[in-house]
Amino acid sequence: MPQFKHSKLKRLEIKKEEQNENFDASIKWTVRDAFLAIIFLVAILAAVYFITAKIAVVLQIGERINSSNITNLSFSVLYGIQVLLMVGVTWFFAVYWRRSKFKDLGLKYYSIIRTIWYSFLSLFLIFAINFLYVFLMTKVFKIAPPASKIEELVINENLSSIILITVVSIIAPLSEELFFRGFLLQAFRKKWGPFTGILLSSIIFAAAHLELYNFIPLMAIGWILGYIFHKTKSLMPVIFLHAIYNLLMILILFSQLEVIKIY
Repeated sequence: MPQFKHSKLKRLEIKKEEQNENFDASIKWTVRDAFLAIIFLVAILAAVYFITAKIAVVLQIGERINSSNITNLSFSVLYGIQVLLMVGVTWFFAVYWRRSKFKDLGLKYYSIIRTIWYSFLSLFLIFAINFLYVFLMTKVFKIAPPASKIEELVINENLSSIILITVVSIIAPLSEELFFRGFLLQAFRKKWGPFTGILLSSIIFAAAHLELYNFIPLMAIGWILGYIFHKTKSLMPVIFLHAIYNLLMILILFSQLEVIKIY
């Protein structure tokens, strides 16, 4: 009986490996495509940053557009450019250039019940990591957490709550998961395997947020999202988890400032 169980487990492992190999074989874009996309994004976004800084000086609203002087229009335009670039490079390299299908990026159905269950478990893990990290930084290393970019936007109250919630809980999860998990992770995983693929995509995901203090928890969140995507081969669970987490965080910020009451 033990020998039978061992053989059965071995067959299941072999079958799982074959499924992963077949899945990776459908990924036609390469690591080179991934790094070219990153370089292009960084270059264009840096150019946009310097152009907006010049515009801010000309309009005499400061040295640059920031959380204290940004408006609904300028925020929508700037974030819209970022989203279009992320989705655009993903489409260009994966779909147009390499002739892949959208489902190869992970845009396919996954069990709703499992999606909710994975998100429920992951949220506990993410909040536990965040709590432990902040505890260590504040109590052990005596480093107080600075305000995040979203927190600054909420505090300054320059933007509509509807716009912030829509961007943070819908647009950001969709565009970021498509780029970081659907595009980058899969290119890295095909070249270097799951561990390195998830690690690299998590590091880039954390770095892209430009928040040094939160780099480690952001990388941990990226790792969890990457692991779930690797296991499910669908963006549906990670988009849902990302959206719920972001929504909870921004509602907490709003409730603390009494902009939105949570009863």
